[in-house]
Amino acid sequence: MLVILHPNIDEKSKKFKETWNYLNGLPDIQLKKHIVIGEHQNLTEIYLIGNTSKVDRKLIKALPAVERVIKISEGYRIIGRHKSNDRAVGFDYNGVHFSQNNLNIFAGLCAVDTREHAELMMKALRDNGQICTRMGAYKPRTNPYSFQGQGKSCLPFVFELAGKYGIKVIAIEVTHEKHIEEINICLEQTGRPTGVILQIGTRNTQNFELLKTIGRQQEFPALLKRGFGITLSESLNAAEYLATEGNANVIFCLRGMKTSLVIHTEILWIFLTFQL
Repeated sequence: MLVILHPNIDEKSKKFKETWNYLNGLPDIQLKKHIVIGEHQNLTEIYLIGNTSKVDRKLIKALPAVERVIKISEGYRIIGRHKSNDRAVGFDYNGVHFSQNNLNIFAGLCAVDTREHAELMMKALRDNGQICTRMGAYKPRTNPYSFQGQGKSCLPFVFELAGKYGIKVIAIEVTHEKHIEEINICLEQTGRPTGVILQIGTRNTQNFELLKTIGRQQEFPALLKRGFGITLSESLNAAEYLATEGNANVIFCLRGMKTSLVIHTEILWIFLTFQL
């Protein structure tokens, strides 16, 4: 069951405390709170997890902070819309809006090799009015002998150049929880000149421990790539893993598929990774 509170509710208010205390006292029910930060208002959603068959929806609807109550039967409890067009779609991060109603282009380096190449790319983006990029600091490769990026050593100049050229958000693929810490530390050391979206590659969409780790932190949004070899349901459940841990700022990104015609794969990759 999903309980949506009145927009911009103050958690210190009497209405919120009275509502929370009542819900928290329901037997065999666990509460999980999620705040949706929208362009014009913030919404607090409370998920009632457990046996809700005996919960009186009318009593909950009458609580002072409650706007509406939605009965959830679908598997995607947090990321689903649940037949309600009023649920907020999209989010704002570092001054950039992400939703299905706008387009953000993440052109950039697949694997960061030199400072010079990173600067050429960011200058070109700025000159063309773009404020997002992708920079592969940690680049997993099928071939173990292929170049896999500079790792954390390139982060200082990548963030510095992003600040210099007005790049607001950088998508960086992470494959291990230590990468999140390295990114956060380097951002702090460089004065946080930009923002970062944690990219989850198609190979890691079923790395559930990594998904949980990225979900537990709410500093950075996540970009989840759907790739070959997994179903749509498995991809959506990967997004649900992130959301259930607390981070519902998720961008769902398509990518290419395996085919006998390599050129078709590359065209699809170029087209779809531009943030659909």
